[in-house]
Formats: sequence, structure tokens, C-alpha cells
Amino acid sequence: MLRLAGFVIALPLCVQGQTRAPVRANLEWTNVSGTYRTFSEIKPKLVNTGDKAIYLSRLYPDSSAHLQRLNEENGEWESGEWSITCGVVANAGVPIEIKPKAERDIQVFWQLSTDDWDFPKHFVALPSRKNRQLSGKYRFTLRYALEPWTLIHHPSATYTLTSPEFVVRSE
Repeated sequence: MLRLAGFVIALPLCVQGQTRAPVRANLEWTNVSGTYRTFSEIKPKLVNTGDKAIYLSRLYPDSSAHLQRLNEENGEWESGEWSITCGVVANAGVPIEIKPKAERDIQVFWQLSTDDWDFPKHFVALPSRKNRQLSGKYRFTLRYALEPWTLIHHPSATYTLTSPEFVVRSE
């Protein structure tokens, strides 16, 4: 009986010791404003404040940030339209690395999430493909990995970093 009690007490400790939280990078967005008049004003920088390098996808357009808009009706974030992933890119075998204590300009590929590349009138929400007005609350997401990510080498885990929320007041 005493042996069984010891086993019951030790079992949760063993199980707890085997589960590990995923290792994440220490990343910060800079140059993100609370309000923009147009999407073209959005020019964020990603700062790797940690001590490990991170990697962005080499595939097009996955090294860019993906726009999301808040649906005011239900309070849920809707991703915008996105392109198919293309591996025909320059330096397909060279990873996009952001070294520790370094920063990188990140393109927010907002054009893919609108109804017109040059003169957008609506945000196109997925998966419904409903047109939403351009003015609204937004954020963007960026996928990254903790190991090199190229056309040939796919990392074992990817993570998503979300920007602070901001408002676009389109005219």
C-alpha cells in the first residue's frame, strides 16, 4: 500500500517533468503606429531581442506579414486573401536569418488582401471572400522558425507572431 501511494505521488511529477513548453524567440515589433490613413504607410520592423537567430520562410510571399481585419459583427479576426505559395524565388536555398539583437524591415503584403492592387476599395476576408470596408481595426501576422527555412529544408516547428492592433482610417 505504501509503495502504491509513493507511485501515485511520483507519477504526476514524472509526467510534469516530461512536458516542455515550446521554445519561443524574443521578438518585438517597432515602427507600428496606432492609426494609419492608408496601408502603404505600414512599414514595421521586427527586432530579435533574444539570443537565438530566427528564420523566415524563403517562399513567396511567406516572408511577408499577412493582414487580418477585425469583424465588428462577431469580434473575430479574419485573415485577408493570400497568394499561393511559390518556390521560384531568388536564393531559394539560402535561409532568411534574423540574428540575435538584429532587426529587419518586414513587408506587410496588404495588396493581396484587397480587391484591387492599385486602388483598393475593400478588404477581402477569407474564407468567406466577403468584401469589408477598408476602414477598420487591423493587425498582421508573421510566421517564423527557430531553424533554417528554405525551399528544401522545412523546419520542424513554425510559430506565428502577431502585431499590435491598429486602425486604418481610409478616406
